[in-house]
Amino acid sequence: MWSWVRVPLSRQLAKFTMETKLRFFKQGNNWYADVPNHTLDENEMVMGADIALDLLGKARNKEEFTITLSDKEPSQPLLHLNMKNHDDEGAWYQLSGYLYNSFLDTLMSETDCSEEFNEIWLCNVTHDVFGSHPKDIYLLKIK
Repeated sequence: MWSWVRVPLSRQLAKFTMETKLRFFKQGNNWYADVPNHTLDENEMVMGADIALDLLGKARNKEEFTITLSDKEPSQPLLHLNMKNHDDEGAWYQLSGYLYNSFLDTLMSETDCSEEFNEIWLCNVTHDVFGSHPKDIYLLKIK
């Protein structure tokens, strides 16, 4: 038999926070997230996320690494992704933080980049990592 339990409003409104590790790898010229139950095409990183991963890979001379991500703000994140727009297919995030400044320096010195690189798009596979598209994602560690 079902019964109703009253939960205090403060507990109902408490934000669930999550920290997770996610492996990224490069095949050919493309970057992929290693998210189970999705095809390689669904896990492909595009629309700015591939550029960010390329810069991380070049800086570490690696084509595979694991990133620790959180939706809870730490004292000094390496990179902060702040959601700007969400639709049926994914969300656009604006970049900031220590690594973002490093990205800009690298892009300006290695390319003929006249536009500022400051946004990436993440598809709905993100829902299988965080449960939804969090308003903020923080990059904590890279291994």
